[in-house]
Amino acid sequence: MLAAVAGKAVKEVDYHRDHAIQWTLRLAGGTDESRRRMLVAVADVWPYVDELFRDEPLIDRLDGVAVRPSTLREPFDAVIGAVFAEAELTVPTRFDSSAGGRHGAHFEAMGHLLAEMQVLARRHPGATW
Repeated sequence: MLAAVAGKAVKEVDYHRDHAIQWTLRLAGGTDESRRRMLVAVADVWPYVDELFRDEPLIDRLDGVAVRPSTLREPFDAVIGAVFAEAELTVPTRFDSSAGGRHGAHFEAMGHLLAEMQVLARRHPGATW
């Protein structure tokens, strides 16, 4: 059922979506502790979900080059709804992101996270994978 909802996507996106779906189902349906952690994780990140689908002024200059984020919201809601239903999770309704991420306004912890994510690329400049 989830595959039918997911639709067609770029191979890389398909892989990451499937990976996230499988871990969500595994953790939500696992032990009491794994389910508790899944609930905490969803509560922690959900306030930022809405920001992913906001159209910034730049998108108008990229017409025909980049996908308009707002057009991805409906497919996302369909997939997340199906996954959460199967995992017996409730889709949160709270959206309280400051929406500053695309403008470089991040919490201090983001700097540490970005540094960690860039380690491989910095150690191997020009590498492809």
